[in-house]
Amino acid sequence: MKRMHCRLAVLMAERDPSLSQRKIAEATGLGKSTIGRLFNNSFDRVDRKTVEKLCDYFRLDQVTDLFVLRREDAKTSD
Repeated sequence: MKRMHCRLAVLMAERDPSLSQRKIAEATGLGKSTIGRLFNNSFDRVDRKTVEKLCDYFRLDQVTDLFVLRREDAKTSD
């Protein structure tokens, strides 16, 4: 079975290793708990506006740059 995974932690590290979840929450207006759930891949659903705000923040052209589908048993850094 495939599961959706958020690449937020990877994007943060690529952009600026010192970038914090708090800074993203403040910059996007999203809740710290929302950012934390996405960062830790402990979410069940994601609001469209949340996706749009994060894509805008990271200047992503595709939602697939933020979310990927992968097998549950796959062990990758994305």
